Amino acid sequence: MKGMRKITWVGFMAVVMLALGAVVPALAQEMPPLPGELVIGDLNTPRGIAFDANGNLIVTVVGNGGEVAVTMPGPDGETTFQMGMTGKIISVAPDGTSADVSVGFPSYASPSEVTGLYRAIPQGDSLWVLFSGAGAVTTGGFWMDSIAELDAKTLAVKRIINLNAIEASQDPDGAGFDTNVSDIAWGPDGTLYITDAGGNDLLSWTEADGLKVVHAWTDNPVPTAVEVADNGDLYIGFLGAGLAPGAGKIEHWSGGELKETFGGLNAVSDILLDGDTLYAVELVLFTEQGPGPGRVVMVDASGATPVAEGLITPFGLAKGPDGALYVSFGTIAFAPGMTGGVVKLSMGM
Repeated sequence: MKGMRKITWVGFMAVVMLALGAVVPALAQEMPPLPGELVIGDLNTPRGIAFDANGNLIVTVVGNGGEVAVTMPGPDGETTFQMGMTGKIISVAPDGTSADVSVGFPSYASPSEVTGLYRAIPQGDSLWVLFSGAGAVTTGGFWMDSIAELDAKTLAVKRIINLNAIEASQDPDGAGFDTNVSDIAWGPDGTLYITDAGGNDLLSWTEADGLKVVHAWTDNPVPTAVEVADNGDLYIGFLGAGLAPGAGKIEHWSGGELKETFGGLNAVSDILLDGDTLYAVELVLFTEQGPGPGRVVMVDASGATPVAEGLITPFGLAKGPDGALYVSFGTIAFAPGMTGGVVKLSMGM
C-alpha cells in the first residue's frame, strides 16, 4: 500500500481525528484561542491559500460532501462517500470582505476526511486549480487528480493537466497506480513543477514537452508541497513515511542533486520560501499522548523554530502583501460541526 489517499492521507486523517478527540476532548466543544487575527471563519475544510496580484486572499474550500451516497472499492475494502457540489473558491479582499469566485465543485466526504479541491493558485492572467479526488480509477471523473488552468477573469478553462496517464504508464515509484496532485510552482524559465503525493514523485510540465518525471521516491514519503527559489533550486515538503514522529521533512535540490535535508519535522502539509527564509506547516505535532495541535515553524540547518503554535490541523501557508503570514486551519473536522478558516499570524506566538 502506498500514497497519500491509501495510507498516508486517509489513514493519517483517521488516526488524527481519533487521537485529537481523545487527547484534547475539550476541543470538540470549543476551538482554542487562535495565534493571531481571524481573517475568515466558518469554512468547511479549507485547504490551500494564496494571494493574487491585487492583494486578495484566495481560499480553497473542499466542502462538506453532500447527500448523494457513493460507494467505491479501495485497497482496504469499500468506502462510502457522501457526495455533493459543496467545494468552492473564495476571495477575501484587503478590506476583509469576501466573495465566492467559483462554486459547485465535487466534494466527497468519507468517515475519515473530505476530498476534492486542494489548491487554487493565481499566476499572471490565470487561476490554476488543483483537484485531488476520491479515486480516478473508481469514479472515472476526468477532474480527478488534475490541474486546471482557468482564465482568471472569465473562469473559462484554458487547459487541463491530468496526472493519471503518466502514473499509469510509468508508475515512477514502482508501487502501483495512485495519483494525488498536491502542489505546483513555477521555475524561472516557466517550467511548472508538480508534486504528486500519491505517486510519490516530482513532475515537470511545459507546453512543448508535456509531463515528465523529475524524481520519484520509493519509500512513500508523500511529497505535499514545492517551492522554487529565484536561482531555480527546488524545496519539497513531505508529510513523512509511516506516520512516524519526526518523519516529516523538507528536501533542498540544486542542479538535479539533493543538496540538504531538513528532517525531524511532523506531517508537513505546506512550505513557503520567503527569500532565504524557509517556513513549514506541521499539520499535527506528535507527542507521547498522540497527535496534537499543529503549528507553523521557521526551518534552517539548526532545526525548527516555532512561529505560531496551537493551530488545529493547519494546512496552507501564504505571505500577504502586508508582509504577514497567513495560514488555513481546521482542514480536518474531527468533531461534528467543527469548521475552519484562515488566520493572520501574530509572529512569535
